[in-house]
Parts: sequence; C-alpha cells; structure tokens
Amino acid sequence: MSRLWLVIAGVSAALLVSGCSSDDKSSKSDSSSSSSSSEESSSDPAAEPLDVSSCVDVTSASLGLLIASSEDEARKAADTLEKFDPPAKAKAAIEHFVSTGGAQITDPDYDKNNDAVTTWVHQLCPPN
Repeated sequence: MSRLWLVIAGVSAALLVSGCSSDDKSSKSDSSSSSSSSEESSSDPAAEPLDVSSCVDVTSASLGLLIASSEDEARKAADTLEKFDPPAKAKAAIEHFVSTGGAQITDPDYDKNNDAVTTWVHQLCPPN
C-alpha cells in the first residue's frame, strides 16, 4: 500500500508543478492539445479543464482504478471518477476495470479501455 502512496504523491507533485506553470506556456500548447483532444474523442464533447485539486483527485482515482487488486478497491476509485461526469466511452471503460478488479495483464480489452479513460483524464487535466 505504501507504493500506491508514493505513486500518488509523484503524480500529485507533477500536476501541481504543471498547474503552477506560466500562462504563456499553457496558451501556446492549448491550440495543439485541443486539436489532438478533439481528434481522440470525436463522439464526446470536450470537457472543461479542472483546477489543480480536482486534477489530483481525478488522476489519483484513475491510477487507483488501474492498480486496484479487487472489485471493491476499483469501485472506490470509480466512484470518485464518476463524480466528474465521464462521457459514455470513459464511463464504460471505468465500469470494465471495476468488473475486472483493476487492470489485468491478460485482459484483451485493456488497451481500448485504458485509452478511453486516459483520453478523458487528459481532457480534464491536460498534460503540459
């Protein structure tokens, strides 16, 4: 469990640093990130970016969903993610990971579902 907290701390720190960057840097990357986001999720409307605290919650829950070792752990992470109103594709992927008790190496649908969740999380919390 301590490994989980180390990973969460690392993700949180990265988000805080990226959230504290100058406006000039983010305005330059907005046009390129918005075009790639619209290509990746053509059927889902673009999500509004979140504040830093909410991004920490979303990215931590997304990570928690993948590293869950039981359906109960995955459900807890999914409940947090669902508070942010994921689009249908991401919601289906979240539910898939709950049903599998987290990411499984042998899951043939892992890539498709991971991409759906990751795309949505990147819309909410664009990486810099």
